[in-house]
Formats: sequence, structure tokens, C-alpha cells
Amino acid sequence: MRSIADQRRADPIQTEIVARNLNRRFLLRTEDAALALQLSFLACEPDVVGRPPLDTVISVDRRDDSIFVTEGGSEPKRLYCPTAMLEFLHMQLFGHAVAERPDATLVHAACLRRNGRRFLLAGTKGAGKSTLTLRLIQAGFEIEGDEHVFIENGRVVARPRACRVRDESLPYLPKIAGAIEASPCYRNHDGQRIFNVDPRRLGVDWRIEEGEVGHVFALHPNHGGYSSVREMSPSTLIRFLMPETGWRETERGRSIAALAELARRAKGFDLSLGDHATAIQCIKAALET
Repeated sequence: MRSIADQRRADPIQTEIVARNLNRRFLLRTEDAALALQLSFLACEPDVVGRPPLDTVISVDRRDDSIFVTEGGSEPKRLYCPTAMLEFLHMQLFGHAVAERPDATLVHAACLRRNGRRFLLAGTKGAGKSTLTLRLIQAGFEIEGDEHVFIENGRVVARPRACRVRDESLPYLPKIAGAIEASPCYRNHDGQRIFNVDPRRLGVDWRIEEGEVGHVFALHPNHGGYSSVREMSPSTLIRFLMPETGWRETERGRSIAALAELARRAKGFDLSLGDHATAIQCIKAALET
């Protein structure tokens, strides 16, 4: 008869990583320790205000030279390396998130709050949105999401996703670099580390709630210079947001109308993003208007 210790060594231990959408929790389960470490990059479990989520189990198994991903009772998807597995699951989770909100418009923007006031940071890739978001968290702002928001009926809600931080941002975040580097990460095709940072690691709450937006900041990079802010007209704000919007080809008119309603309700600001300390002061001043 095997001892309890022998049995523990022989029987694999199942690991479960939770990846949350607005309406559903995806339970990523595996008995492979190396795959569990990779899957932790997808971990995401904020507090979401609303109905309790439904649970969906996604099993991840390694057999021979392949990785098999099975969602519920669907046919297993065969993949050949951990990177392909992560990319496949990332797209699956994103697809489910979009399917949950069929009438909403998706905009590339971070969503934060200060003193109960919700605002968005929008900008093209490389504008500095993610790093500025983390600096704002350090300054006492509350975060809902750093990547996407759904817009519907003039209201927004952030798509759940932990903060993604690249190696190149660490020099700008010296006070929290240790917490970032202790977070799950993977290396992209260029060999650069990308970290999946739960905001609670940085000492703040992480709560997502649908609501009104009072301000939208359109980021324009001014790397190495000073930061400044000025008001934008609603039409200018709409033109800025259009390239940052995920269009449904059959619903372009609805998406444009959603942007117009957002611009009508919220104040738009052009934020020339240079040094972060001044940018934070600009945002604080604009929020008081």
C-alpha cells in the first residue's frame, strides 16, 4: 500500500487560474505545473458590480508533443507550444467578452476614477497610456481597466483585464517595479517581457462598475517635454476616438452614434503627454472643471 506521501508525489495536482469577463468566470484548469505558470499570465479576477458570474471550465492538457485546450464539451484545440496556447486563449477570452455585449461599441482606452468621477485615457499605441495609468494609480486614482471600454447608451464599462506592463516601462515606475517584476509574465516574439499585473498588487482596490463618464483625455505623446492640457470640441474628440474604436461592420452607424453620445455627455481634453508629474496635475485640474 502506498503511503500518503507517495500518493501525493504520484498524483498530479490540478491548478486553477481564473480569467474573468463581465458576465462569466473562465476557470483555466491544468495538472501540468509548467503550463499553470504560463496560464497565470491570463489571471484576471476584479470585483465586478452586478449579477454573479457564470462559470465556464477550460481544461489545458499536455499530451506527447502537443497542448490540448478544451472549453466545456467542445472539440479540443490542438496547439504546439505555450506561446500559441496563450495567444489562442487570449483571443478566445476576448471573443467571449465582445459576444457578451453585442450592442456595445468597443474603444481602446483606460478607465479610471477619482473622487467618484470616472474618466477615460485614450491614445494610439506608444502614446504612453499604460505607464500613465500606473502612475495615476500610484497617485491615488482608482482603476477599472487599462485597455478597453464598452460604450452603450452613453455609459461605459471596462473590459476586465489586469494591467499589462512591458520591460521598457519599468524605469518610469521605480517605486512599483518590484511588484511588477513579481507578477506573471511571458516573453513576446521579440524577447521582451510583458507582465500581467493585478492592480491589487500595487495596494489599490480593483472594482469595475458600469456608469457615466465625465471626462475623456486624448493622449498625444510629447516624450522628453512638458505636459499640457486643453479642451477639445465634441467633433474633434469623435474624430480622435474613431481610429481607437473596434467597428462591427454591420453596426458602423450605431458605433458612430455611440461615440457622438459619449462626446456629448463628457468633456474632451487634449493631453500632450510629457513628464508624468505635470500630466497628473493637468488631469487633476481638468477633473475639477
